[in-house]
This record gives sequence, structure tokens and C-alpha cells, in this order.
Amino acid sequence: MVASAFYIAETLQLDNQFEWFQSIIKAGKIMGTFSQSTKLLWAKVLYHQLDRHLTTQQMSGVPEPIQQYFIYNEELCQVLILKAQQLTFVGDDLEYCHLIVASQRLIYGSIIKLYKDAIVAKKCPFLDILCILCDTYIQSLVAFAMSPTFSYDTLNQNQQNLINEIIKLLAITCKSISVYHIFAEYRMAIFVDIILPFFSSTQKEMSDLNEDPNEFVQLTQDLLDEQKSDIIKSSVAQLIIAYCDHIDGSVSFFTSFSTLAATYCVQKLQNAELKEQLGLIMEFKEHYFLKSMNVNVLLETSLLILSILSNYLVYRNEVGLIFKSFITQYGDYLLNYSIPLVKARLCTYIGAFCKSILHEKEELSQQLLNFLMNQIKSSKNELYANCYCAIEAIKNIIEEPNLEKLLEPIIGQILIALCESLLQSDFEDHFDTIKQVFKTFSLDPSVLDQALGLIVLKIQQEQELVEQGQTERQICINQTWNILKSLPEIDRIIPIHFNLLEKRVAVLYKYIINPNVIDFDEDIVYFISQLINKTKFISDYQAEMLTQCNKVIEKQRYTLGQLFELFNYYIYYGRTLFQNAKAQEFLIQMLEAVFNNPQNGEASQGEAIVLLHLLLQEYPLQKDVLTYIYTKILQRSQLEVKNDFLRARLMGIYISGFIQNCAQTLAWIESQQGFIYDHIIDSSKHCQPDYDSQLYIVGFCQLLLKNPKYLNLPLLTNFVTVLKRQYNNDIKKAKEDNNDNEEMFAFNDELEDAKITMETFLCNIQKHNEFDMFHLTYQHLRKTINIPELISNDPILKKDLDEILKISKINSDARIILKLKKRKET
Repeated sequence: MVASAFYIAETLQLDNQFEWFQSIIKAGKIMGTFSQSTKLLWAKVLYHQLDRHLTTQQMSGVPEPIQQYFIYNEELCQVLILKAQQLTFVGDDLEYCHLIVASQRLIYGSIIKLYKDAIVAKKCPFLDILCILCDTYIQSLVAFAMSPTFSYDTLNQNQQNLINEIIKLLAITCKSISVYHIFAEYRMAIFVDIILPFFSSTQKEMSDLNEDPNEFVQLTQDLLDEQKSDIIKSSVAQLIIAYCDHIDGSVSFFTSFSTLAATYCVQKLQNAELKEQLGLIMEFKEHYFLKSMNVNVLLETSLLILSILSNYLVYRNEVGLIFKSFITQYGDYLLNYSIPLVKARLCTYIGAFCKSILHEKEELSQQLLNFLMNQIKSSKNELYANCYCAIEAIKNIIEEPNLEKLLEPIIGQILIALCESLLQSDFEDHFDTIKQVFKTFSLDPSVLDQALGLIVLKIQQEQELVEQGQTERQICINQTWNILKSLPEIDRIIPIHFNLLEKRVAVLYKYIINPNVIDFDEDIVYFISQLINKTKFISDYQAEMLTQCNKVIEKQRYTLGQLFELFNYYIYYGRTLFQNAKAQEFLIQMLEAVFNNPQNGEASQGEAIVLLHLLLQEYPLQKDVLTYIYTKILQRSQLEVKNDFLRARLMGIYISGFIQNCAQTLAWIESQQGFIYDHIIDSSKHCQPDYDSQLYIVGFCQLLLKNPKYLNLPLLTNFVTVLKRQYNNDIKKAKEDNNDNEEMFAFNDELEDAKITMETFLCNIQKHNEFDMFHLTYQHLRKTINIPELISNDPILKKDLDEILKISKINSDARIILKLKKRKET
């Protein structure tokens, strides 16, 4: 019956009924009468309820009723202390004990982190037993670790879980003032009998050093940074940090003891006579950690503990002196003869203490940097973990601005070592570190050339593996391309080393000939776009790539994607390229395939059309080319169009034609049956603010400056309407900017997609001030057209026109809108 009730509660999560909580807690008081399976189920139910209410919901401040019920409950407190004093780490009830300790951890974690202020005002029974628990757990764990049969690597999963929870609980309770004296008293025992044995590398870690180097290094970085791994070693790191933060003298004690332990280990490994200055260490010569621990493991553990302490020690001058003394005396062995595990920890140590131990023009600093370079090169011997640990150290050093001058003389050697080892690497920070070198340092052209050659080779090698079926290697290709794509943005590289960079990377352009067999065609397109945008011209390599872009469009099912930006730059900067009629026709055919694709959304179709706008705005085109464009656009406009922005873009083709191809555009319009010109004028009602409005005003102004006769009342009315809409839009944006409001929008909305497209679109139309353009055109028209007479029967238009003519300037960057002083009536 009891077991069934627990099972139902666990399944249905009856977590909001006080009666249920009370029954569970009272059941715990008669736990001795239950079977082992029922006890375990009871502990699981209790733990999950505590986890749900004290952790998952993450309530803060004064506890809510349920949280308060758990934290101040005397019966629960009594239940959770049961068997604590008989903890032996053996037997059938280890999982049950693990859940009890985990429940205690949840409660004390909530008390200390979330409810500390609330506890002061009301008696909490758990605080009364905190000393008992801490004393019991410390003694039990020390006794277990000192037993002759103890071996970290032979612990079963239940033992590991229980020990992990106890150490996590100690790391939390160490912060409480009420148990300060206990942790201060047991500091030596905790360090020697808990921290050292449980922080040493396990057989799995030693195996990972060779077989899973990424896992080895990721665990190391987790220990140094956030301690998120749910393993004993990570919990020990939390305990070390808690001691340093809350128990006075712990930083100095841990540092001194670890340094002495490391010194002892090196002397033993060198078969040297142990020296008297080892002091405190020699008092433990018969202790487990000296008598039974592998000397190399104790050495690597000491170095890793010191690395954990680096945040507390890095600004202490004595640290640099201690390390220099240590490394000067034992450097030859550590740097040259120690085992790979110790060298990996030494790399981590150097990276952690780089601020303190590395100085310009010091021979020791050069020796340490050479050691790191040699470890990076050790990937050739398949010592990947050592390579990756050295990379992490180099990354830390690069990120220290004060150490740039130290690295400058050898940064070329470091970069080549990084790029050579990259050929065998899939370590994420390897790629990031190479990027950081490029961004931080000026490089000799020969070094840059060699490094780029190796990076390109990395992509070629990985692509071969992908083609052989190892599709997971695509990740390495993407990471390598991220290095290349970062280079055009670096002023030290572009434009100074443009030819060198493009010559190397152009080797990869050939892959786009058959984009269906690669997954980095968009990377190539993006890279070329970035180069063009930075240099403002089209190279021969880039011009050749235009003829391959149709294959990319086919692969992308006739959408543009990254090609929109590339085509934008091709048209805007490619004066020489698009003087060639064949290049024009090739581009037009690709864009037609996009805007005539019924499977595309209208935002995608609009991208192709707006690129045709730019082609018409920038280049005089032959009559047959214009006829082809205008006819295809007319055909598309006669099909279904759902969005106003696409209607504006379609008619914008003809308005764009007024800018560079006015006479031929007018001739084509007049050759058509119907009222196409009226439709073009009427497209103003579909114009969106900014680009569409600017194009409407600038395009028609260009027409009227050459042919004033085309001005009529509907066009003048539309001028005023478009400018008023733009003015109001600018006022709205100015208010939003002042209020720091961000417009929320749906990413799937066609209109918003079209707006996003125009945010990156580069064209000369947007450089025009449409109000100034209209003012200029208006003054020109007044010389030949009697405008007052034209608008005499429309007083509203007259009033609105006068208002528009008062607007002098719109500064779109600063969102400042200025007006002229009141002018004379029109």
C-alpha cells in the first residue's frame, strides 16, 4: 500500500497538497519498517519534490508556503538526519543515502542562496543540525579515503554519487558562519584526505588524454571556469573555491602545500635526495597521499589545484617568485622529461598564471613559450590533449593586452605551429585561437601566406573526408571557413594583403563549379562579398565567379540567399564588369529565374527585382535588354501579387529606368497599349517609407527635369502624399529612437522580410535627400509650368504642397527633422 502510494505520487506529481507532503514526511519517521525498495522509492519522491520546489521554480526572497513548509519543518529535519552518523559508503543502501544527502543539499542550498534573509527572522531546524552533518560527513569521508582498500578508480556508481553529493553539500555549507570553525579545524584533513585523492586524475581521464582529448580539455576548462560537470572532481573544485572565499588563510595554505607537493614529486622523479625545506610535506611521508599515490598523478594534481587558485593569486607578487624559483630549479625536467599528463597540466598552469610569470625580455618566459609551441606541435605525435591544453594557454596569453609585446617576436612561429597542427585537429578553441592571432597581430607576408595555405589545405582535406562519407567532418569545414570569413574585416590584412589572401583562397572557388557536392558554397559567396565590400572593386577572380552563380541558385531552388548581397556589390562596384552586355544578360536571366519562381515568397521575388532596379539605375542598357526586362516585369505584374511592397517594386522597375535610360523607357511605355504610365504614377500608394519613397521621388524627378511635360495633377498629388508619408515615418522613428523602443515583428512576415533585405541594400538612391530633390525639381518646373494654375482647384493639395516645401532637411542618421522658416505662399 505504502509503496503504491509513493509510486502514484511520483507518477502524477502531486506537488501542491500539504496533506500529501505531511504524509510523506511522517512516513519517513517509520522508515525502519519499510523494505529497501520502498525506502528508495520514498527517498526519490521526497528528493523530486524538493528539487521541484526549491530548485526548478527558483523562488527568491521570502519563501512561499510550500518552500517555507520544507525549510522550517522539524519532522523533515529529523527524517533527513537519520543514518547520517552511520555512513560507511558500503552496503545496499548507498542509493538511498545518496538521495538523502542530495535532499539536504537542496535545502541548505536554498537557505544559503535564496532564503538567507528570511531564515534570520525565524528559527530553522536545519541550521541546528548543520554542525552535526558537516562534522559527520567530513569524518566519514576522511575515514573512507584513508582505508587500506580505498581506490578512486574502483568506486562503483552508487559510491561515486554519494561522495559527489557529500562534497557538493560541504562546498555549500562551507559558506555558513555557523560551521566556520569546523571547516577551519578540518582544513588539513580535507585537503590531504579529500581534495588530493578525489581531485587526482582517474583512469578514465588518463585514457581520455589519448583517446578523447576534447573531453579531457573540456573537463579541465570546466574545472577552471564554472564547475558545471556533475562529477566528483567538479564538486571538489567547488569545495576548493568555497574554502578560498570563506575560510581565512586557505589560499595561502593550499598554495604552499600544493607547491611543496609538486616540489616533492619532482625530486622523487629525479631520484634526488629529499630536502629539508619540504617541511610540512615530510610530516606526511607515511600518509596515503605520499605513500600510495602515483608520483606523477600527485604532481599533475598539485599543478591543477594551483591553476584553480590562479584567480586568487595572479596579482600576488610572491606567486611569480615562487613559480620562478620552482621552474628554475626543476624546469629542465618538467619541460623536457615529464610524462604527457604532467606536461598537459603544466600548459594549463602557464595559461592560468601568464599575467604573473611571463615578462618581456626574460629568458624564462621565452623557455615557457617555446615549451607551449612544442606542445602544440606534439599533435604530430598524436598527443592531441597536450596540443589542446597548450592552445588554451596561448589563447589566455593572447587575450592579455600587456603580453602582446612578449608574443610579437615569435607570433609568426606560433601561428604556423597552430595552423600545422590544425590539419589534425577538431578542437573548437583551436580555430578561435587562430582567428584571435589574425585579429591581434601584424603578420609578415610570408607568414600570412604560409598560414593561409595550411588553412585552405585543411578545408580541402576535410572535404575529401566528407566525400568519402564522413559527413561529421563538415563541422571542421565550417569552423575553418569561419577563420577565412573573419579576415576581410581585419584592417591589417585588407586591403594591404588583398592579392595574397585572394590568391590563396581562390583555390577553393573551384568547388562552386559543382555546388551540389559541397556544403560551403554560401561561405564562398559570403567571403567574396566581404572582400568586395572592403576593397570597393571587383577582381578578375571575382568576376569569373559571376558565371558560376547560376549553379548556386539552382541548388538553392531559385532563391538568392547570400547571393543577394554579392549581386548587390557586383552591380554597385562592377563598372567594368557590367559594361559587358553578356554579363548584364547573364545576371538578368538569373534574377528572372528568381522573381518568376512561383515557389518563392514575395519577399524573395522582391530581392531579385530590387537588384534589377539597381542595374537600371546605374547603367545605360541597350534597347533589347530594356525591352526584355520591362516585358518580363509586365508579365509578372499581371499575375497575382499579394503584398503592396512587391507592387511598388514591380512598378519601381520603370521608375528606375527614368534615371539612366529615360528616353528608351518612355519609348517602351508609350509603345504599350493601355495606361502603363498611369499605373506607374499610381504605384505611389504602394510605396513603403524610405527606399520605395526615395525611388519614386528621385526617379520621377529625373524624368521631369528632362521632360517637364510629363507633370500632371495626379503625379504632383502623389509627390506630396509620398513625402508626407515619409515625413511622418521619420517623426515616428525619431520618437521611437528617443524612447529606445524596438519594433517587434514576426520573422515569417513577408513585409518584415522585405524590410530586412533593404537594411543591407547598397544603392545611390538612398544617398539622395528626396525632399531636396523635390525642391530642386519644383523650382525647375516653375520656370515652364504654371503650377499655381494646375492646383488652383485643389486647396488641400495647395496647403499640403506648401507644407512639404517648408521641410528643409531630414537627417536619417540622427533622426533630426528641421524646417525652413515660414516661406511665402506658393
